[in-house]
Amino acid sequence: MNPFLFTGILILGVGATVNYFLGVKKNRWLGKRLSVQSEEVLAPTETNYVNIGGAIGYNFRYQLKGLWNEAKGTFTFVPRHSLLYMPVSFLIRGGDHYYLNIYTDKRLPGEGHIILASHLRKAKIDGLEAMSRKDIELGGRKFVLLWRESRILDKLEKTALGFPEPQTLVHFCCFADNKTLFLHLSPKNGVIQNNLSYFLKNAQVFLEK
Repeated sequence: MNPFLFTGILILGVGATVNYFLGVKKNRWLGKRLSVQSEEVLAPTETNYVNIGGAIGYNFRYQLKGLWNEAKGTFTFVPRHSLLYMPVSFLIRGGDHYYLNIYTDKRLPGEGHIILASHLRKAKIDGLEAMSRKDIELGGRKFVLLWRESRILDKLEKTALGFPEPQTLVHFCCFADNKTLFLHLSPKNGVIQNNLSYFLKNAQVFLEK
């Protein structure tokens, strides 16, 4: 075998091995960081985590008390341990993601969305064409407000303007049919606490008697 080719293959192999261990370590650290912040903010009475594909992420489920019955969510990570697939994943998925649904027995004022404009097609919102729309800018990024019932618009606008870190916000949604509020963040270095705290506190304005 050509010595230069052999050296190149050897270097690539060593690099891939080192990258694997460092990537797994970083994703596990991120998973721990996200779970700690989630539990600090949501204060669950019971927790359950299910691993997804090793170092890719977790599904989680929390039992809550008070205004909210339950929280279900997922956090997923770029495959930092895969030297070859990581760039492809960045192109397809764009980074790490945190998804959360919280459920209540209270009535909600309809369906409404605050969504990053570039994410609008990916969200696959049913009946999008029939919804009212307003474009806004938050933290230098373009977002879209969508709603069906006009009484939810004021709540959406105030919620959108209050997010402390809009640069990591992807999608906020209120669903009256299944009595849930949804949050999708694209965290930077595993930081979600400010947006998550605001989401939980502000969610109360959507509850109706």
